[in-house]
Amino acid sequence: MRRNRRASRIYWLGVKIFFIILFIISFFSLIYWFIFLSPYFQIKEIIIEGFNQSFSKRIELILEQNNRRFTPFLIYEIFPQYFENNKSYATFFNSDLEKLLLKQYPKIEKIDIRPDMRKGILTASIQQRTIDFLWCIGDEIVSPTQDENCYYIDKNGIIFEKAFEVQGSFLRKIVIFDTKKRFLGDKVIPQDKLEKIDKIFILAEDKESPISIHFLEIKGEDFSSVKIITNEGFYILYNLTDDFSKVLKITTEIKKQKLKDDFSNLSYIDCQYLPKVYLKTE
Repeated sequence: MRRNRRASRIYWLGVKIFFIILFIISFFSLIYWFIFLSPYFQIKEIIIEGFNQSFSKRIELILEQNNRRFTPFLIYEIFPQYFENNKSYATFFNSDLEKLLLKQYPKIEKIDIRPDMRKGILTASIQQRTIDFLWCIGDEIVSPTQDENCYYIDKNGIIFEKAFEVQGSFLRKIVIFDTKKRFLGDKVIPQDKLEKIDKIFILAEDKESPISIHFLEIKGEDFSSVKIITNEGFYILYNLTDDFSKVLKITTEIKKQKLKDDFSNLSYIDCQYLPKVYLKTE
């Protein structure tokens, strides 16, 4: 009798353990189904604001690729009815989608992705970079006026797109003599330096300015010295730490007093050591 009772207890204990394990497996299977396979936790629509709506296809592809880490293709073969449920919100929250898109698409300056789980919608608000300057890689041998290796950069100094057929462009052009290899999305110049360069163009574009700028040349990684190539046929050497409005006043005085309003014989004006000024005429 004792042996029967003991065997019975072991039997019922085994049954209890079996149902406990079955319950745990069923519970976690239900959670897995709800999160990755059910239609209740899926991204059904992606809305793009400020960019081409076709960009949603790229986001879909990224979400589907992330989803495969949790739902291997074998599961869809077993349950083909869930094949379209491949963009779970869990894969969105598990990935840094915004950071990934900014890295892959340098044209995008800012992106804000907002999930609406109740409606199954993912909204991506995109702000594109605007072209502020033409950034050309110069060569000591090849003429720097040849636009063979130029890029667009924004106000933050980020190169984000290769520039093609820029001959005759009205963009503010900077030619940099730099051997360091750059990639799209790189910051090529500090923002404070770029703001000073921007001010040079703004002041030169004023109707009372004695010069108009063709392009700027910069040598060295400190961006301290600038060579301003003018449309009048000469160039100005200038230090970014100085006030460019003073340089324009000096140029105006030189034009009136020494050159008799004629720049044709002027080679260059060196304003790197203000208040001392050096100039060369032909």
